Amino acid sequence: MRLARSVLLVGIALFLADPWEAAAETVRFRSATTPPTTLQKRLAEEKGQPIDEPPGFELTGELYRPAGVGPFPAVIWMYGCLGRTFREREKALGDHYASLGYVLLLVDSFGPRGITDRCDQSLGAPVDRVMDAYGALLYLAGLPFVDPERVAIVGRSQGGEAALSAITLGGVETLFERRFRAAIIYYARCDVSMGAASAPTVILIGELDTNTPASACQEMMRRRSGDGAPIRLVVYPDAYHSFDSFRLRGRSEMAFGHRNEYNEAAANAASQEELSALRRAFGR
Repeated sequence: MRLARSVLLVGIALFLADPWEAAAETVRFRSATTPPTTLQKRLAEEKGQPIDEPPGFELTGELYRPAGVGPFPAVIWMYGCLGRTFREREKALGDHYASLGYVLLLVDSFGPRGITDRCDQSLGAPVDRVMDAYGALLYLAGLPFVDPERVAIVGRSQGGEAALSAITLGGVETLFERRFRAAIIYYARCDVSMGAASAPTVILIGELDTNTPASACQEMMRRRSGDGAPIRLVVYPDAYHSFDSFRLRGRSEMAFGHRNEYNEAAANAASQEELSALRRAFGR
């Protein structure tokens, strides 16, 4: 009886010490590839030949999950042009999403490909990060503790551009049976020609951002046809690019001719916008 009581007390103490600490794991999965067309499938069937689909590039990611069996909603996180930076920041993110009851997958598009960063726009986009996002979606959908119908994508800057492309109605999303439930986009370059979104989308951007100007997002919103899922644009006054970057707390920097600066008010407001969007999408 004493032993059982001691074990119970230890378990309670551990729970109270850090109730939302997420279980973390480095995982491997493949970037998605373009599926064969209906015509290609029909011709292959007529010839009795299988279709060889090239495997996608093998990626790595950091997977965080809450305690329990699930199935849980999940969030796919797309980094900016610097890729992975601070590991303690990743851990804080994992614990944050776990406290909400969500699985988190941070997608590393650069490391496995031997790329340090891709912030110099003159170098162009080296990889199809949209396909990386869908590879992550398909991977999560196959995990027993993830609800495949409740997966959202969150992207910052260049990662936000990939996320925005991933949910553009009539675009890449038509190639896959799986869909994102929601998208939250931080200070990404908006495509003014984007007509509609396939999932409810929130775009969060600074009024003073010259790297990814808010004006392009405002123009995109003016041109929208009204089709597809709702898009919400929030522009924060006095905020520059990377307004929620803890790396920049207390200082600003110039990068490629643009100012990056932390803005606590904008960061806190954006965090609440994201939380509201995820709760609407996931129902929790």
